[in-house]
Parts: sequence; C-alpha cells; structure tokens
Amino acid sequence: MGSNSKQVSEIPIVDLTGLQPSLPSGERWEAAKAAAAAALQSHGFFEAIYPSLSAELRGEMLGRAAPEFFSLPLESKRRSTSEEPYQGYIGQAAPIPYESLRIDAVDSPIAVQDLTRLMWPQGNPTFFNAVVAFAKPLRDLAEMVQEMILQSLGVDQKHYDALVNLTDHGLRLSHYGVPVNQETEIALFPHLDPNLLSIVCQHEIGGLEFQIAGGSWVNAEPSPTSVHVMAGLAFQAWSNMSVRAPMHRVRMLGNEKRFSAIYGTRPSHNSIVKSPEELADAGRGPLLYKPFNYTELVRFLCSKQGMGHSPEDAFNSYCKLQN
Repeated sequence: MGSNSKQVSEIPIVDLTGLQPSLPSGERWEAAKAAAAAALQSHGFFEAIYPSLSAELRGEMLGRAAPEFFSLPLESKRRSTSEEPYQGYIGQAAPIPYESLRIDAVDSPIAVQDLTRLMWPQGNPTFFNAVVAFAKPLRDLAEMVQEMILQSLGVDQKHYDALVNLTDHGLRLSHYGVPVNQETEIALFPHLDPNLLSIVCQHEIGGLEFQIAGGSWVNAEPSPTSVHVMAGLAFQAWSNMSVRAPMHRVRMLGNEKRFSAIYGTRPSHNSIVKSPEELADAGRGPLLYKPFNYTELVRFLCSKQGMGHSPEDAFNSYCKLQN
C-alpha cells in the first residue's frame, strides 16, 4: 500500500444485523440510524454489517454467475446497449482493464428474465436465479438506509414517498483485470457516483478505496458479512448536503481478476431532483442546489465540457446555487 493510503480503521462501521425496512423503529433501529446518518455526513460512506446477504448468495452471484457472463463472447455482451451513459454493457477501454454490465429494474423478475434471455437466448436459470436472490436483500438494505437518512433529516413523510416513487433500482456487475500501469495500480479512476446510493459487494479480492479528509485514501477490505454503502451526488443535492458523495477508486494490488457487484438507487429517467424546502429551515442554512433533471445531469457529467473539470467542480457548476 502506498504512503498516501490508510487502513480500514478509518471507515465507519454500522451494524444492521436483523433490521428490516418494514420495521423502521425500535432501539436498535435508532442506534443504527444515528450511526448511518453521522457516517454519511462526515465521510459519505460506511461499512454495513449485513449478514442477510449470505455467503451462499455472494458465491452464486460473484463466484459463478458474474464470471459466466463476462466469459461470454464480446458480441454477446454487446447485445445489452443503451444510448445513455453508464447503461448496459461497458467494454474495456484502454488503459483501464474494466468491463461492467448494469441490470436495470433489477427488482423486477421480468426485467431480469428479459436481460437473461438477451444474453442467453436458450435461457439460463442459474444466472436468473442468482441475480433475483442476490438483489432482494440489497434492495432491503438500500430502502433501510434511505429511510434512516430521511428520518434523521426530519422531513415530512410525503417527501420520502415521493423519493421512493421516483427511484430506480439497478445492479452493476463489474470485472477488473490487472492494471496496465503497474506503478499506479489503478483499475478504475477516482470518481463520484451521480446517483442516490451505491452498495458495493466485493468478492474475495478487494481494491475499493475511499478518499477522506486531507486527501489520503482508505482501503475497504472485502468481508463475507458486510458491504460498503456510499452516497451519490443526487442524494447530496436532495439532502442539501446533509450527506456527501465520497471520491472513490479501485486499485488492484495483485494479479488476480476481481469481481464486484454494486446495487444502486437513482432518480428515474428525466425525474427532477429538488431539495425539500424544510431543509433550509431549523438553522440548516439556505438551499444549496437548484432543481435539476437527473438524466441531463448524467449526460453533462459525461460530456466533453463536464469531463473537462474535476467531478465535484462539474457537478457544482451544473446545479449548485451561487450564494
């Protein structure tokens, strides 16, 4: 590990064992809610102890189903296409040995079945079952964290309902090879996620790193009983910066392939992200972001103009109010 990296002790830990989104109350819920809110405010991320995502589910998804997909011929993987950035299959682009597949509407078995048949016209029940089973506890986790944050902000229930009704769920499967640049060992450049929440599940081989105050990086070690939760830019804006999107990257320190899965929530296509007015009350200060179209934001961040700035500067130039 390089001199600008720190160890895992810098990562906040929140125990969500046994908690359910259908029971958003009680002593353990309140303790976890306080810890999650504090972590996302101070760091933008935390390690969630979450044994509901069992070792069996992880193994079926990341030890079997994901490698099976990425071993398909390139022409097969390219059947999943989209004109929108970060959608469908993303192939390797030098010098980054990275490829991924985003499964849209992963909370819908019909959508997962359609994607499966697109990849394997003859069908692939093993892949389909692995994705559906793996996604269920992660959807529960995403809903829990979002509700905890909204409870901690004290906003009206109608705002939570509106956010949920405009939220899409997806699962990104990723495959990392050995970096071309062995000096930097960068397998995915530092970036901010534009969405609401990302839940990262690493399988056996780590590599995820978060940037913390002062510019140093912390290594998020994989664990069979935990995942890493981080806020995205849309949630940072919606919450009026009560949660913060963290810079993160992937470094590959060995010569083994790495597979990971990211469960993500995001505003639905062309929906408007707007902070509740009450977040400017109670001494929180003025609203910091103007309402914006989420789809247009992502397009801007991926444009030549957006990519000509740092991720944070590009985001602020697009939707931050000038005070």
